[in-house]
Amino acid sequence: MANNKWVEVEAKSIDDGIKAGLNELNLQDATQANINILREPEGGVFGVGGTKALVRISVRNSSSRNYSNKKRPNNRNNNNKNTNKNGYKKQYDSKKPRVEADKDEQLKVSLEFLKGLIKSFGLKGDVEGVLEDDNLVVKVTGEQTEALVGDKGFIIRSVHELTRTVIQRKTGAGTRLRLDVADYALKRKEALTIYAERLSKQIVEDKQEVMLEPMNSVDRKTLHDAASSFEGIKSYSEGREPYRSVVFAPEEEE
Repeated sequence: MANNKWVEVEAKSIDDGIKAGLNELNLQDATQANINILREPEGGVFGVGGTKALVRISVRNSSSRNYSNKKRPNNRNNNNKNTNKNGYKKQYDSKKPRVEADKDEQLKVSLEFLKGLIKSFGLKGDVEGVLEDDNLVVKVTGEQTEALVGDKGFIIRSVHELTRTVIQRKTGAGTRLRLDVADYALKRKEALTIYAERLSKQIVEDKQEVMLEPMNSVDRKTLHDAASSFEGIKSYSEGREPYRSVVFAPEEEE
């Protein structure tokens, strides 16, 4: 789908889609375009339930810069004592007593639940987990398990929340769970890093802030890490869960 100012391209990867779109619009490089990732590729590695990447690219001009995100004037005073240099809110100890969790038991519950879930879906896959710094790190592998990812990771987010709920109800304590299914987390991280790089180049040129769509804490951390590697760019988080967003902004010149 295309007109003389924008084009939507389906491709096996985000980069392939961007290159094809730039070529169709007769643009030399991405700095001349607004790039919006509408859909990430899923399933292409194993060929099961795969969907192609969908990218929208439009021609940039001096009066309109649209990344399908909110542009904001660069007038924010970011000297908030309650945030660190990356924009994360500092955490304070709660006065409410916390229930001590048996992490080994929580890990066992998560593995048993996910194995049962996979079986109930009629899928074949393996579930493994370890404890890392009080975090439950669980990985689900197998070609058929990509069905548990869903479009834009919709299903995996639901599985993640459901698993956390089961753990809390069975052990009486909350937990920090990092769940990856069919390497979705790695693919998502790579896609966000590419997006952050292209967005940073635009912000350095435009000298304007850009607020991204609300994301979970893992995706926000990926973007903050990416922003810290680009000269002239700073980032911070704004809003309350589950509508907390990352803001990319140009660093103030001294």
